[in-house]
Amino acid sequence: MELTKRYYSISEVAQMFEMNISKLRFWEEQFPTLQPKRDRAGDRKYTQDDIKHLKEIVELVDGQGYTIEGAKKALEGKKKKKNTNQAVIDKLIEVKSFMTFLRDSLEKSENGELNDEDEID
Repeated sequence: MELTKRYYSISEVAQMFEMNISKLRFWEEQFPTLQPKRDRAGDRKYTQDDIKHLKEIVELVDGQGYTIEGAKKALEGKKKKKNTNQAVIDKLIEVKSFMTFLRDSLEKSENGELNDEDEID
């Protein structure tokens, strides 16, 4: 399924997943993380991220046989793991930035380019 548009209507999304619109509305109630934007008329507009999230839900419930509660827990566990991974990534980026600064400062020092402002604290 190739997503080429910015927004999709509920009928287009229902057709993508070969389900009826009422099932999508029901899943919006059951999965608080699935909240498509609405236009001024109140019509749902699904983004590509909404559709990817819905694909995860469909895979868990219809593909792997999870109950709705089980799918919620699986998605929450995935989110927690993602948050933990992001914290590690953020720390590594911080360390890389410091190491780059340190390397640049040492290179300046070796070349006699180090100013008072560039000193390492």
